[in-house]
Amino acid sequence: MIRPRYSQFSTINVTNLVDVTLTLLVVFMLTGPVMHRSTDVRPPSSDMGRVIQRLDPGTSLVVEIDSLGNIRVAGEGVPADQLADLATAALESGRSEAYVRADRDVRYEAVANALTELRRGGYESVGLVQEARRQEQP
Repeated sequence: MIRPRYSQFSTINVTNLVDVTLTLLVVFMLTGPVMHRSTDVRPPSSDMGRVIQRLDPGTSLVVEIDSLGNIRVAGEGVPADQLADLATAALESGRSEAYVRADRDVRYEAVANALTELRRGGYESVGLVQEARRQEQP
């Protein structure tokens, strides 16, 4: 009887597959929250008003409205009818300031509705975030 010179293995080396899978899992776990944290919002610019370098999410509620009117809080989408309940919960948890960061191309109606819902949630005054206007060089 003639034996084949090379025998075939029917097993797959799983070690490399597991290494690649775990590496991709770690990469996506680290980059996932960063990608969903920021919204593409371009607020209007002005050279008037108080300059705030950084909004602390522990002490302030920041509501972002993109150019399509979608509302996000801390990177998570929020329906407009639930914004008042979210504002009440944020106020009770110690967030004493509220800010609306709206895109410059958003309809005024979306901003007005967000301001109304924040007032219903208990915030008496709400700040509007704008970018600092760049000084033109002559």
